[in-house]
Amino acid sequence: METPVLELPAGLPGFPDARRFVLVEWGDGGSPFSLLRSLDHDALEFLVAAPVVLFPDYAPELDDVDAGALGLHEADDALILVIVTVGEEAEDATANLLAPIVVNVHTLVAAQIALPDAPVDDLRRPLWHAEPALV
Repeated sequence: METPVLELPAGLPGFPDARRFVLVEWGDGGSPFSLLRSLDHDALEFLVAAPVVLFPDYAPELDDVDAGALGLHEADDALILVIVTVGEEAEDATANLLAPIVVNVHTLVAAQIALPDAPVDDLRRPLWHAEPALV
């Protein structure tokens, strides 16, 4: 079975030429984490997670322009991922809830979208506040 390729036409901030990615499972079978691995740059990958598992109350709202650019018509058309940054210790891990990666599940076109109304603290939301069992 061929691994689906996510297309990010604008790349990611700081990596504009990295436009094709695959999601690779990370951790054991019950892990909420995946690696977003670039097909354009060999060593480029990001730890990501579906925020619904870590932050059940997180419900980002896209404006009509961003939703339209991705061809999203309903909430179920989107897969939301957040980039996770791991510090020296597991309890230092944070998730970027300010700028999730939004994937159209039908076309696999994606973009990292900065949410204009999100609190600045959401840039580095500690994971251990979300799910103490992960620490």
